[in-house]
Amino acid sequence: MEKIYMKNNNKQSTFQQVFQSQLSKKLTASMVLVAFFSFLLIGVGNVSYAAPVTIPEDGLGDSFTTQLRENFRILGSASNNQTFTVEGYQSTTGIPIFCLERNVGFAGDTVLTKSNDAITDQGLLYTMAKTYPHEYFKYYGKDTQFPDQVQVWLTQAAIWQYLYETGADQNLGKPEELQTMQDVRSIYWEDDDGYHVCDIDGCYTSDTQADSTATFYDTYIAPIVKNAKQATSVNGQMTISKANDEMSMTDDGYYQTSLITVSNTAPSNLVSFKVRIDGAPDGTIIVDEEGQEVEDTTGLEKFYVRIPADKVTEDNKDMQIAVDGTFRGYEGYYYRATGAQTVSTVYTTDVPHTAYLPINITYTPEVPDTGMNLAQSIYFIGLIVLLCGVGIIYANTKPKQRQQ
Repeated sequence: MEKIYMKNNNKQSTFQQVFQSQLSKKLTASMVLVAFFSFLLIGVGNVSYAAPVTIPEDGLGDSFTTQLRENFRILGSASNNQTFTVEGYQSTTGIPIFCLERNVGFAGDTVLTKSNDAITDQGLLYTMAKTYPHEYFKYYGKDTQFPDQVQVWLTQAAIWQYLYETGADQNLGKPEELQTMQDVRSIYWEDDDGYHVCDIDGCYTSDTQADSTATFYDTYIAPIVKNAKQATSVNGQMTISKANDEMSMTDDGYYQTSLITVSNTAPSNLVSFKVRIDGAPDGTIIVDEEGQEVEDTTGLEKFYVRIPADKVTEDNKDMQIAVDGTFRGYEGYYYRATGAQTVSTVYTTDVPHTAYLPINITYTPEVPDTGMNLAQSIYFIGLIVLLCGVGIIYANTKPKQRQQ
């Protein structure tokens, strides 16, 4: 039998430590407060970092209204002087949303309704789970995350690239646009604080400072898309297997399986799991590695199954062991409206997964004992020999009687 396999980032402030030296003892408390709040109002850096986005348990709900994000017209500059532009959109409640149809224009101030079909494309789920706002892109080789504008540009570009490579509807037109995206080496935008430009090494206030020749595509997007195309499940899965197909017989009349092992593909996201048996004969039990019966199978990783031999019939010789697990994973739905681009976002939720292991019992039905013991066999053979001898004597004697 083959095996059956079933950031929240604490944003780093852009403010630098401003009071490096000791304040004069003559500086009053009121002056300190005034100076501090002045810094808060003015700001030290030119890039603002918003707080991490929290997506509700039900994601975008049954419907929502679209909204253009202020100061989120973000341009990527390629070496051929072409640009790849991404507009940032969100729900009116502030949840970022991303476009899934590059060839269709986005409709702002539009009510989009949740479709009945959940996102089952594991690669798309993977792409959205591994990007903003669930995971934040950081300066290359550093622990500082890019501002949200760069996060949005990279996330949207990654989604469109994945959908293009997998042949998704409304994403195949104008491939030259994606060629430009792949050559982008700096990302820039303007907001109330002025002009901002970033390369993979950091963010600055002038183009001359963004001098890296590395592309954002090669550094951040291509690895995500590659993994997404190979993803079989972005959420965790339970696995269950047995050591071999052999069964032993216990002294008290049970068939016993080989050692069965339960594991999973995402231990850090596992909430809980429990083992059960379907279709087993009455009296079937689960025992641990020491042979002790287990009643509560929650979290049971290694065990044996014992089946009473006298209860096995043709109808119940096939059964299956199941392990029901729950993971903290990702789900998402498509949101649509007539004439508008399909959009979505993914959210974290408890995702169930069950793995199965079939067990087949090879047994011999009990039949009445019609055999004879050794003494009976010898007696029976002797009786046959005796009768044969009598017959031979009789056959030889009768002709002599006739001759007389």
